[in-house]
Amino acid sequence: MPSNELKQRRKTTQGKPHEQTTETKPKAEPGKGADEPDRSSQTSPASPPSAVDIRTITCLLSLAVCLVLTWVVLLQAARFADIEEKSRLLYEKAANIEGLSNEISEISRKLAVSEEDLLGALSSMSLVAKMDNDVSGLRSVIAAVQGGEQFVSQNMQSINRSFQNATDVWRRSLEGITQDIGNLKSDSKALHNQVTAKINEAEKAMRSISEKLEELEDSTKRNARALERTESEDVEGVEEQVRWNSREIERLEEQHQALGSRGRELSAKIAEYQPRARQCEEQLPVVEDAVRSILRVSSDLAGLEKRVEDLTVQVFNMEDNMLKVISEILEIKTALDALEVDNSILKLRNELGVIKEKVREFERARREPHSEEQSREEAVEN
Repeated sequence: MPSNELKQRRKTTQGKPHEQTTETKPKAEPGKGADEPDRSSQTSPASPPSAVDIRTITCLLSLAVCLVLTWVVLLQAARFADIEEKSRLLYEKAANIEGLSNEISEISRKLAVSEEDLLGALSSMSLVAKMDNDVSGLRSVIAAVQGGEQFVSQNMQSINRSFQNATDVWRRSLEGITQDIGNLKSDSKALHNQVTAKINEAEKAMRSISEKLEELEDSTKRNARALERTESEDVEGVEEQVRWNSREIERLEEQHQALGSRGRELSAKIAEYQPRARQCEEQLPVVEDAVRSILRVSSDLAGLEKRVEDLTVQVFNMEDNMLKVISEILEIKTALDALEVDNSILKLRNELGVIKEKVREFERARREPHSEEQSREEAVEN
């Protein structure tokens, strides 16, 4: 009966990983369905490109945790198989011990039969003693009646000697039988003690195995709870980092749009400055002082044009840098998908530090053109 219970428990433990894998598959399918509207939202220009990989990362993490749990369950199944094998050996030993006890009972039965035979032999010895008494009476009668019958007396003496030899043989056989019975009793006691000791050892082993099984179940429950806690904490940390990255990318895109609008404003201002320069050229033959001032203004305008060209070059360079930053962010996202669960958080932090440094450089580069533009505007106004 206990072996059947262990087999049923082993079957249930082997069936649990299949149920867990089947349960994880339908959970992964709604995740895929939820990713499709996210992909459609990526095509729209307003949604950030980093909001797609959040659910894929969570799905990968859940799959990894499911694999770890199945591995743990398989290890437990192997341990249960070993314990079942040990319990089967113990039951075989118990069956052998029961066979020994049956043999001991058979030996005790034979001993009882031999004791009955010995009692019969003892009764025959009493008969022999009675016969000795009768023979002595007959001797007295024969001596009184027939004193001359010596031949008969010799025959009776030979009969007495034969009876005496028979009694000696019976006594020796009785002593041997009693000695054998004592040896058998001592052997039966020793076997009984050995059997009881083995039964006690088997009971102790069964108790220790049951205690180990309980400890193993408790440890598996604790490990499962710890894995669930660590998984939830890791998923929350990764989601927070991904949100922060999406916010940073949106901020960089807004800065890029602001720089584009600033470049358009500068081009509009340059277009406004051109008619003023023409008016100044028309007033050149009026006054020589005006001519000198116009020459200075023209030289300033030439410098301004060069600076505007430099500014446009810097704007293009900044756009190239922005494209490089976006491509690097996409590479980081693809690398995050291929990372393992244990090292992904540290590498993500390092890459985020690199992104922060690049964003700072981008802000510095953005501030420098603003300062140059302000200085140019002040020079033009002067």
